Amino acid sequence: MAARNSEALEVFLKVAADSRVSWRAVELAGRGISADAAGVVWVISKGKDLLSGEDFYVLLMRKSDLIDSLSESWRSFDSGELSSADFEDQLEAVVLELEGWIP
Repeated sequence: MAARNSEALEVFLKVAADSRVSWRAVELAGRGISADAAGVVWVISKGKDLLSGEDFYVLLMRKSDLIDSLSESWRSFDSGELSSADFEDQLEAVVLELEGWIP
């Protein structure tokens, strides 16, 4: 299942559907989906008008780095290079950052 135009959503959906992860990871994936959606709505409705071009760019690059980290953590877990506990820790860190991403 590929999510349209959202790498974060695609990873969060994979996490939520994977039988190898804990219920805590499923919860975090749900929170991540909500945080990502809230961020998209904020960018479209307010962010692009409230921030200077440079500040907006920095904010978007920060989110891009978070998504890259999320994708890399998932790839490492999915390939067996990362334990469930370590993956969950990294997932939680990304979700907390996404939840606080909107200024």
